[in-house]
Amino acid sequence: MAIEGPLRELALSDVFQLLDLSRKTGTLTVSNESRHLPAIVRFDRGGVIGAQLGDTADRLGHLLLRAGKVTERHVEAARLVQARVPGKQLGAILVEEGVVSPQDVARQLRFQIQEAVFELMQWKDGYFRFEEGQPPQPGPVSVRVPTESLLMEAARRIDEWSTIESKIPDMGVVPALVHEPGDDAVLDLHPSEWEVLAEIDGTRSLKEIAGALGRGDFEVAKIVWGLVSTGVVEILEERRAAPPSPAWERPIREALDEAERLLDDGQPDAARRLLDDLTRTNPDRPELWTLLAKAQRRVARWGDALVTLGRAAALDPLAAPVHYHLGFAAAHSGDLRRARDAWTTYLRLEDADATRRARAERARDAADVLLDALQSEAG
Repeated sequence: MAIEGPLRELALSDVFQLLDLSRKTGTLTVSNESRHLPAIVRFDRGGVIGAQLGDTADRLGHLLLRAGKVTERHVEAARLVQARVPGKQLGAILVEEGVVSPQDVARQLRFQIQEAVFELMQWKDGYFRFEEGQPPQPGPVSVRVPTESLLMEAARRIDEWSTIESKIPDMGVVPALVHEPGDDAVLDLHPSEWEVLAEIDGTRSLKEIAGALGRGDFEVAKIVWGLVSTGVVEILEERRAAPPSPAWERPIREALDEAERLLDDGQPDAARRLLDDLTRTNPDRPELWTLLAKAQRRVARWGDALVTLGRAAALDPLAAPVHYHLGFAAAHSGDLRRARDAWTTYLRLEDADATRRARAERARDAADVLLDALQSEAG
């Protein structure tokens, strides 16, 4: 029998406590009109074994990259395995390949659960539904977080947020550096504060900065609150754009045209968000991955572009421009061997763009020279 109802009648904290006390096993789905994908929380005998908000499906790979546990090539290879084996978890693939330890993956999965549940506890409107089911089969990585500890941490964060919300009302605010600090201003910051400060550019929201750093929303908000309080940073605006209509309800061609228009209008981040949705719902369309990589290249997200172009090349190995751009993404990411291989593949394929072909030849030859020099120096 399913347990369901509106959040206005039963708060999510009460739902979690009910599932914990009754030691339920199954899946909790929470939908909200302002979000185009639901949140999903999985329980096993009352404990939380997985949590995912609609826009964080690919976060584990990014977290492991930020932690220095994997490379872009590792993540790309694992995602290719995922494409061939539907339902296979990214973390399980990386562990089975010997790339990371189960403990490394479990640590990031716990972090992902904590962040998802904390954000979920702030939802006031929506509808929840819990359906009982069998626990998943044991795999190489297992995580189980006590529900009581999650609720206590969420309550603590919500209480602390009441202190900082006068300056940081939510994660949609856009921070910017103060242009004219006092002449006697001396910045004495912790490494984590410097890391956040380096990401502040006056255009990205706190949510985007936290995602880029692989840090928790609450942690980044507290750091920026401190920087605002000391006069180092100011808040420019708050983004409250209407949520886009679900990508899967629109014809692919129409959505692609809109993404192209956003890129032409100088809005690569908006195009990237649209294309992220499209690739999740249409993972077998190489043109979507190719255009997503174009948006990522516009904002110099070379590691992401490298993974994305790898997906496009796997789906359409005869697409010459994909291998061309893959080479430059690899070069920007510091992988010269892969860059050379991509340009070599490109030059074997047909492409009528003479300028692009000449540039690829020069880039491949330069990569050969540099790789030879590096090998000689190592010897």
